[in-house]
Amino acid sequence: MSTTEPAKGTRKRLDHIDAMRPVKQAAVISTHALIYFAPVGAGILTIDGLVITHFSREAFLFVSACMLAFSYRDHDHVATKQYWGRRFMSVGLPYLVWTLIYFIFVELTPVSGFPYYRFNGSYMFSVNALQHLGSLTWQGYYHLYYLLVIMEFYLLFPLLLKYIKRWRSQHVLIMVLALVWQIAFSIVVSRHWLFAIRPGFWQTRLIFSYPVYLLGGIIAALHLDDVHAWVVRHARFIVIATAASAVGAIALNSVHQQGFFNEYLRPGGNPFAVAVIPYTVGAILCVYLLGVFLVSPARSLRTRAAVKSGSDNSYGIYLSQLIWIFLLLRVWHRFNFSPPFPVGPIIAVVLVYSMGFLVSALVARTPLARAVTGRSRASWHTFLPTRGGVRTSLDFDAGDGPLDLEAS
Repeated sequence: MSTTEPAKGTRKRLDHIDAMRPVKQAAVISTHALIYFAPVGAGILTIDGLVITHFSREAFLFVSACMLAFSYRDHDHVATKQYWGRRFMSVGLPYLVWTLIYFIFVELTPVSGFPYYRFNGSYMFSVNALQHLGSLTWQGYYHLYYLLVIMEFYLLFPLLLKYIKRWRSQHVLIMVLALVWQIAFSIVVSRHWLFAIRPGFWQTRLIFSYPVYLLGGIIAALHLDDVHAWVVRHARFIVIATAASAVGAIALNSVHQQGFFNEYLRPGGNPFAVAVIPYTVGAILCVYLLGVFLVSPARSLRTRAAVKSGSDNSYGIYLSQLIWIFLLLRVWHRFNFSPPFPVGPIIAVVLVYSMGFLVSALVARTPLARAVTGRSRASWHTFLPTRGGVRTSLDFDAGDGPLDLEAS
């Protein structure tokens, strides 16, 4: 089929993909909770936890690539003007807004009493502050670099889609080459052959570090029915293989060797390690299966409504999470609250997720919805998830962050 108009109704058949989003956000918050709230004595347990939760980055990239490609899989070309307009509104604008928010937040002066921070207006409008803001914008503040990678992907997407569709018979070979490239690129970066200063920092911010997940997302979108059938049919094998891969990756962390092993194989020493790739791929598929389970007709309407609400607010949760983490840290330090591991990180995940959900849901019903939460403005009567909130028709507004499914 050749058309320049977006296919209507694609979102309905992809509700299970939407259901993956709150799960991925819980995983990324868990990563940051382990970094900030795990006690120093947790040591290897914290590193093992990070190995298990860090798949959220690659899952975010895979699903974003898959859904974008899915929206264009029946199109002969990408309508440039509409394409860039939607990409900017769904990712570019929230990125700029949240870069500014975090710039202001990190420059606040800590004080002992509530609200624990004081605004320093004289510095905010200085030359040094503007230079810092510029640096944050082009480097990506902490977790916001995910969006930088996605925007890099957007630049290449029209060309990638064109040739991947043209080379349909070579998709297996493309994935093999993508895997070889990903491993080789990691070695090149680790050996300081490409970046002399902060190689790991730049590695996280370049799409060349994630070809398995980005190209894999495009290819999966072009064969989504077959991929879905295979994943569901092999669900038990996928879960067992993923668990075994996790155990293997964690076991490698307890082996202390130097050189090649530590730099390229051991997950605790390198988040791009070869040993973590099988687990990451398996974890993405497991979350996919969980999404299928959560939106199954066998689930209650209220459960599916809650999942939809979590999905709708997941982008805002992701964007705002560091605000709640830093505020929670200040409160814990103020009251000398030090729960044991892993209780502390678990409490932090629940509180950070809840605050992100609440604020995202509130802001999404104001004129700031698009800029702050990356989604279209919602009505107040949909604030609380109800059984009537489950999508049962093709009438919807698919304007929600990197998973925006409208092609034009």
